[in-house]
Amino acid sequence: MRARHIAVLGVTLVLALGSGASESPAPRTIVINEVELNPDGFDRDAEWVEILNVSAQSVDMTGWSLTYNYPSDGLQPLSETAISLAPGARLIIGYAGLRLRNDESTAIALVNAAGETVDATGVLRDTKDDATTWQRFPDGGDPLFPDLWLFLPGTPNRTND
Repeated sequence: MRARHIAVLGVTLVLALGSGASESPAPRTIVINEVELNPDGFDRDAEWVEILNVSAQSVDMTGWSLTYNYPSDGLQPLSETAISLAPGARLIIGYAGLRLRNDESTAIALVNAAGETVDATGVLRDTKDDATTWQRFPDGGDPLFPDLWLFLPGTPNRTND
């Protein structure tokens, strides 16, 4: 019976990874890497999102925004001026004047100047009221599991580990 489970798991992995005949997804360049939804104390002006350039080239992020869904759907501009993110560089964006949902559901997306979603989190929840954050693991995401998120002590502007 155990051999059968292993064989089924192997077939499932082959199907999940694909046969190589289909198109592979476009490589990621900029990712949402870490999210602080519920910092210690009062949340207003203390919540943040870390963005990471995982590519080998600088990326012009002028006109880019982060979405949020609380208190209503909206956009948080990354910068009021031109902005470029170097390879491997991180950018922390705060939610000025806002408090995001902690115990219900928050989903965040990174949107480029053309209005296209570049990256997005799943639904996140944080009731800890401390420095624990949602982090893409490993830093920038694993190519096989790019959407693996862990809830760990925060590492703003540092490698998630």
